[in-house]
Amino acid sequence: MNNPLIKISTFITFLLLAQLSSAGILEQVEQELVALADKVRPAVVSLSPYIAKGAVGQGLPRKGRPANAGAGVIFDAKKGLIVTNSHVVRNVLKILVTFKDGSKVVGDVLGADEDTDLAVVQVESEQPLTAVKFADSSKVRIGQLVVAVGNPYGLNDTTTFGIVSGLKRENVNLSRYEDFIQTDASINPGNSGGPLLNIQGEVIGINTAIINYAQSIGFSIPSNMVSHIVAQLVEHGEVHRGWLGVGIDPLPEEMVEKKHSRKGVVVTSVFEGDPAHQAGLKVGDIIIKIGGAVVDSPNTLIRIIGTITPGQTINLDILRNGKGKTVPVKLESKKKKTSLLASLTPSDPLALGFSVTDDPLAENNPKVATVKSGSYADSKGMQVGDQILAVNGETVENQHEFESVLSGMTKGGSVFLLVLRDGKKINLGLVREN
Repeated sequence: MNNPLIKISTFITFLLLAQLSSAGILEQVEQELVALADKVRPAVVSLSPYIAKGAVGQGLPRKGRPANAGAGVIFDAKKGLIVTNSHVVRNVLKILVTFKDGSKVVGDVLGADEDTDLAVVQVESEQPLTAVKFADSSKVRIGQLVVAVGNPYGLNDTTTFGIVSGLKRENVNLSRYEDFIQTDASINPGNSGGPLLNIQGEVIGINTAIINYAQSIGFSIPSNMVSHIVAQLVEHGEVHRGWLGVGIDPLPEEMVEKKHSRKGVVVTSVFEGDPAHQAGLKVGDIIIKIGGAVVDSPNTLIRIIGTITPGQTINLDILRNGKGKTVPVKLESKKKKTSLLASLTPSDPLALGFSVTDDPLAENNPKVATVKSGSYADSKGMQVGDQILAVNGETVENQHEFESVLSGMTKGGSVFLLVLRDGKKINLGLVREN
């Protein structure tokens, strides 16, 4: 069996057989792809804003891009439920749904979640609808064959083929909770909201965006995240997320060099009265795991916490002074925290000793416009032009969001800022003076 001549002979025989049967194999692959396309295309719809009196500009206030044409996929035929991207239905209550056969119906937007760029539309149809099943995206592997279906540039019912190019892509700055599947299957404007499918015709992701200046780089929201979000949108019309109440940063290089600290995030602030504070977390603690799931970046922690139901108690595995410790924490509702801040009367930003304004040259994040001479902010080194990335661990994208957080502060209250200056992130702790 170890004779090299036998091995070579066997290999040559295999090549000859492969050559003789290559046409048959290709024909079989072709037939499978055609059958797959025929199976899933009826479940993919075209979506566009339904313009009627009182239908646009109401009901679902969103930031950023206006509503535009896109795609969606039916996941519950009996109830007429369609999942798509939130930016496809932004600022509309009604959406025009066009099916593969060209028939049209006006659907209702049940709910949208800007943080994951997902939304659910419901339609009533006299004709039976076709739905697709969701696969377990945790089983997706790089190199896996995939098919994308959508309506790029208004070309309805377009099907493209490719592979999974990457997994767990984050820091793409497309949404707050990022864990994207990267694919080279051709995705273009109009594919948004359409499905990414495995070769069994099951949804493994919802296509959300491309990198405009690159080719063959598209991103899909994993089906497991989609299932979690749409279930809440259908039931509540919104998403209920957990709130921990900490400010976090990636581990500094000197910590990463230590073998026991290669994973995790460092706690830079703990907000008084919030779950982390009540559980005894401290500044400097390194969070390694949440409920057994490894935390390897701030985005990972934010995403994990955001998928946990408020009121649930979870275990945090932390390192404190080099020693391991497990801390149980009962999460609060992020929405409740945000609503409390929004219900308070807005305060003067100069109460912190500086003012902010939106930066027209930046995609997001307000910047410092003025710093009051002799103020606490001045003494702590705040500078005009600093970009504010987060306040008390909560990302802020504009002046209004910054002032909403500030409105919840009392005189003498502390606020922790994450600012960007000359390409470097800096943590500043300030006190409201009046």
